[in-house]
Amino acid sequence: MTVSTEIVGRTFGPFVRDYTFRDLEICALGCGAGWDGRTDLEYVNEHDAAAPQLKVLPIFGVPLTVNEEMTTTLDYGFNYEGSLHYGIDAFFHAPFKMSDHVETYVTQEALWDRGEGRGSLSKQVGKSYSADGTHLCTVETYDCCIYDGGFGGERPPADAVDYPDRAPDLVYEEVCGYQWPLIYRLMGDWHQQHIDWGYTEQTGLARPINHGVCTAGIAMRHAIVLLFPGQPERLRRFKCRFTAPVLPGTRLATQVWKVSGTEARFRMVNADAPADKPFLNACLLEWD
Repeated sequence: MTVSTEIVGRTFGPFVRDYTFRDLEICALGCGAGWDGRTDLEYVNEHDAAAPQLKVLPIFGVPLTVNEEMTTTLDYGFNYEGSLHYGIDAFFHAPFKMSDHVETYVTQEALWDRGEGRGSLSKQVGKSYSADGTHLCTVETYDCCIYDGGFGGERPPADAVDYPDRAPDLVYEEVCGYQWPLIYRLMGDWHQQHIDWGYTEQTGLARPINHGVCTAGIAMRHAIVLLFPGQPERLRRFKCRFTAPVLPGTRLATQVWKVSGTEARFRMVNADAPADKPFLNACLLEWD
């Protein structure tokens, strides 16, 4: 297939999701909440199923945009076999209810050419609305399609986040559970690289890898504990770039630098090999 830039500027949707508190819990479980039966139970203990009272891990807003239905609908001719999630920049405007009918509209905002052999870079922007019309979140998502570069498009803009020149102020370490991607995929990202050992071996990796958004959700959970524990509703912005795949079983370290009373930089690395390429980089978050 040939990459077509005619899709740029078009808006698609609505992509509809009806959810209950159980979906909120699945998302949090896929991002490691409650892994030992004790950690971050506020995301998975509804207290009363008839009148649930959960804290919502805000990463739930990302799969409203980032899912297989959206990916297959916004088809500009890319080779799916070479599709890699490059990064997200999510803005949270209003709290999620315990159940809702959400409609998401996604605009293909840009399609850049990284060059022959380096792939294309695609940017979609999803805006999700509650049943009563409340704007819940805006999710900018980026995909690199490694087989589709050299089509003659514009080069992508630089994506850099400045980090303070000091050791991290805060660090959270945790082993990525082997079953976390198997749970997270129930949010609608069914790519076989997260569950099929044979598929993943063809790519040269030892085992199925974590979803990028799942890894981001783990880092988000860590950052909330470090910066405003028990108050995930305070999160307003969460940006990260996926720079290396996470193999379940890896000890992760989320490193955080506070730059103000409401803003921080963070990075996720291998806790046992911190000098290796980070799993998440160019990361920031803002809260109120």
